[in-house]
Amino acid sequence: MSRKFLLLTGFSTLAFAQPAFAQDAAAPAAPEAGAESGGLEEIVVTAQKREQNLQNVPVSVTALNSEALERNRIADFSDLTRAAPSLTVTQSTSSPNNSIIMRGIGTFAFSIGVEPSVAVIVDDLPVVQQAQAFDALGDVQRIEVLKGPQGTLFGKAASAGVVNIVTKDPSTELSGSFAATAATDEDYRVEASLSGPIGGSDSGFRLGAFYHSFKGNVHNLTTGRWLNDVEGYGLRGKLKLAISPDVSITVGGSYAKNTQNGTSTTIRSIAAGSTPRVLGNAAAPLFPSLVGVTAGPGNQNARIDAEGATTNETGTLSARLVADLGGVNLIAVTGYQDWKYNFQNDVDGTDVNILGLLTGGAVNGGIAQSGPYHSQSFTQELRLVSTGNGPFKYVIGGFFANSSTNRAFTRGPVALLASWDAKATSRSAALFAQADYTLPTETTISAGLRYNTERIGVRFDNLLGNATLNTCLIGNPACRGQHSDDVVTWKASISQEVAPRVMVYGSVARGYKGYAYDVSSGFNPARIDASLAGTGAGLNGVGPVKAEHSTSYELGLKSRFMDNKVQLNLTGFVTDYNNFQAQSAVIINLAPQFVLNNVGKLKTKGVEAELSVKPNDWLRFDGSASYTDAKMTAFPGAQGYPDQTGATWNGSASVLAAGCTSAPAATAAAPRSLCAFQDRSGAALPNSPKFKFALGANADFPLGGDNKGTLTLGYQHQSTVNFDLLGNPLLEQKAYGIFNASIGGEFGPVKATLFVNNLFDTHYAAGLSDGFATLGGGVTNPAHVIYQVRPRDSDRFFGIKLQYAFGG
Repeated sequence: MSRKFLLLTGFSTLAFAQPAFAQDAAAPAAPEAGAESGGLEEIVVTAQKREQNLQNVPVSVTALNSEALERNRIADFSDLTRAAPSLTVTQSTSSPNNSIIMRGIGTFAFSIGVEPSVAVIVDDLPVVQQAQAFDALGDVQRIEVLKGPQGTLFGKAASAGVVNIVTKDPSTELSGSFAATAATDEDYRVEASLSGPIGGSDSGFRLGAFYHSFKGNVHNLTTGRWLNDVEGYGLRGKLKLAISPDVSITVGGSYAKNTQNGTSTTIRSIAAGSTPRVLGNAAAPLFPSLVGVTAGPGNQNARIDAEGATTNETGTLSARLVADLGGVNLIAVTGYQDWKYNFQNDVDGTDVNILGLLTGGAVNGGIAQSGPYHSQSFTQELRLVSTGNGPFKYVIGGFFANSSTNRAFTRGPVALLASWDAKATSRSAALFAQADYTLPTETTISAGLRYNTERIGVRFDNLLGNATLNTCLIGNPACRGQHSDDVVTWKASISQEVAPRVMVYGSVARGYKGYAYDVSSGFNPARIDASLAGTGAGLNGVGPVKAEHSTSYELGLKSRFMDNKVQLNLTGFVTDYNNFQAQSAVIINLAPQFVLNNVGKLKTKGVEAELSVKPNDWLRFDGSASYTDAKMTAFPGAQGYPDQTGATWNGSASVLAAGCTSAPAATAAAPRSLCAFQDRSGAALPNSPKFKFALGANADFPLGGDNKGTLTLGYQHQSTVNFDLLGNPLLEQKAYGIFNASIGGEFGPVKATLFVNNLFDTHYAAGLSDGFATLGGGVTNPAHVIYQVRPRDSDRFFGIKLQYAFGG
């Protein structure tokens, strides 16, 4: 056990002897229904932009309060996949390239001009870039995972769903918390909060902070350093001012910064018969450089020469006004976000001195890529929310957002060259409304409507010395563009209370995700103006990528019975997508380029179930499961995946392989040809497990006096997935399951918990890629080296968490 682990444990213990801070210092809630009788607690959510009991909302929602977040040890965004079976995350070594996927639908794109299909909202502020969501979660009161299109109330970047994160508000009495966590894989976390009233009034403050350090999980044998490390810290503050009994203003701000000394994937497999060579160069074979590297799912070793570094910095400011106007609340939320990200990583994934070979020793090392991002966003929302318990309820509002993202990118220095600078902008305004009416028969009819208008813009400058007008020479007016679009989205539902605490509902919703410019390497004027496609060298674009539309149908049951001790929620859904936006990789002039596609049509359908049972005060069981069938129903013009065989030579004729629709004819000299286009209609979407489930049990037991112990067990399982939109069979992750457990004790204000993650050390990948572009030898000597992103949870580790709390 490391010295740092022991020191942090001792520091945490000493902290308990001093006035400290509390684990859960949210404002004291009113007594929760069911709590006194030992039944399940009620959870209040804002899934429809107003506070409602989770069980009364005709929307499929997984809601996790602060207790559930702690019970499931959810500290980072990717941890949510353990508690929400319809949610998966595809990870890479750079957070902007991560993808949040709901019911099989997500957005994976390098372009800074593409919105996510799953919106992430933090205290009513939608994040600009999805990468912002992957900061550590701190001081969170509740997370709501809303499934299916939510565009009517949450906007155009919610065509597949919403993750709504609500942080803790100031408390009405002085309270605080301190928590320290240390794990055997050298992961350390410290969290603290302090909250209380100001001047004995309804005004109050809240401060929260965290520090996180992780050694990393990839050992670079070339330098001896550990990569994929993390060192991060963050601050969050809220100040609530009660202007009068009916008016309050809450001003908030947050800042977080994460740094990494280097990132890397590891080699999962090398296809049989492959002879990998960097850039196909016979003088640069891979195998001699793999000393100490054993390919496999558990491989933690790599050899790279360009470790790079990463910084991720986010700041937010917000103000929230709530005014009780008598029968209706006026809520105004103003927000500003600033996100900066910079990275450098190894492109060829080796420590082979390929540059020395190419330059005769003038330049040594490997191929690297780097580039900063900078996003800024201003948002303003106004809404009127009805209050009271009458049969008619409504939400009426308006929303405005103005955001921009700058990005520079460099790859090289003497091979696979790329160098460009770009900016993407978006300005949108919307009006929305939703109304509910409950009939005397306990039938509730709901309808919502949203009108959205948007203008997007792009600027792209190719900084390479060989840039031409067709490749966006600096200042080329053909590489500046704007596009406007107006759209109406809507939702309607009907729900019926068939018995006390039992509701059935049905809904239909229309979702939308706006036009997007494919701002990435290979950008050319045709990506702005489709009429230019095919008129010049390299003009292979198709104008701005078309808007994505979705129509969803949902039937659901929400129920509680057996004296509020059992909750069962069921949902069946079918969603059709048209012009779904997705990215795929193609090889152009031996360099990887990523192209944003409009997949013709998609359909995702399935069933979700959530069960909670609390038979008494000390025992609780939770289970959730999803069956998701997410397919591309029409994608006839998909590119071929790397080294997909097109035609085969049989001595007299060439025959296209199954699925391949376009490939050059094979010859005796080149008996293998590569598929240029294929028909992916009917294929499954990437990283969309057909089956996924989670089981959990939580038991409290006495330890004498007022002290108690807690045992928590959890198991999550998912079926096989493929990570490639184009169906590369080598990028498949087999089904796997993870078992976690913890045991702890509460001794007055002190709580100590011992835990184990991934008890059976089941290794799995959160992302897979094929190194064919940089290590293959083309048609004559194909080579497939499969790289994996191994999340921290794919290894077994043990840990301890110590907490101290005081006040409410």
